[in-house]
Amino acid sequence: MKCVICKNGDTKNGFTTITLEKNGATLVFKNVPALVCDNCGEKYLEDSVSKELLFKAKGILESGVEVDIRDYQKVA
Repeated sequence: MKCVICKNGDTKNGFTTITLEKNGATLVFKNVPALVCDNCGEKYLEDSVSKELLFKAKGILESGVEVDIRDYQKVA
């Protein structure tokens, strides 16, 4: 797909790091699958990845952590 930010690059499969913050807790997910613009580096998550990421984050937050760093691919 064409990048909607720079309008010049095309997106390619890649990975990114996503940081989520809620109620004083910070969660970092590394190696999240994303479409990455080959021109400006903007990252886009597919809907299914976003949904799974938020589902995983909810479970982690319920455990009461304040800071958590995980590899997205290895989170159960």
